[in-house]
Amino acid sequence: MKTLCVAALVLSLSSVCQPASLACEKLLQPVDKAPDLSGRWYVIALPTSCYLQMMARVSPPSFHVEVTSKETPHFYDFIVKAKIDGLCGNQTGRFFQENNKLFDVDSNNASHGVPDVLLQTGCPDCIVSKRDRFLHVLTIFSRRTNITAAELKEFETQAECLGLTKPQVLHSDHDFTNCRSEEDKEAMAIHKNAQMQRFIDVTGSILKCFAESSTVMGNFTSMPL
Repeated sequence: MKTLCVAALVLSLSSVCQPASLACEKLLQPVDKAPDLSGRWYVIALPTSCYLQMMARVSPPSFHVEVTSKETPHFYDFIVKAKIDGLCGNQTGRFFQENNKLFDVDSNNASHGVPDVLLQTGCPDCIVSKRDRFLHVLTIFSRRTNITAAELKEFETQAECLGLTKPQVLHSDHDFTNCRSEEDKEAMAIHKNAQMQRFIDVTGSILKCFAESSTVMGNFTSMPL
């Protein structure tokens, strides 16, 4: 009887784990072909470190990317626009697309570095980008300013498959017609005061995040190689 109980337990665990592993196998596969990248893409969410979690909660940002195709095939210019507490900024760049990979390029249009890889997603108007540097960076972009709960849940599963934290959903305020200037001293004072109050409000959760991260790192470093 004891043997039968153990066997039943093993089978039940297998039935739970198998779908999860199959989901990860599918969700971590690169797309066969990248979609048309031209146009506007809103940054919806990304898994973050404790520091970025603090920044997102103290000064919740919103980002979107304007992508323009060049005359040379597979080359694109982009403008990243950011808004934090009514303060706005932007940054320009260029990238090269090769199937499901996106490479940074230099001033001579020569691709370099480790590319971003576009992963599978069930969201019909989204792209999920994975960048590997020292750590995985996973980002979901959409043509919409918000995605459905089911689409966000799938992205959370992708992050979990890579061992990343639960994604932080960014703000969806993309009105850049009425931005405050950094030269506006009154606006900057309001901005800093708001930051300080939110920092006080989230200190407890940030400390918890660092504690949990330390535990995870300790478990990781103690694993045999």
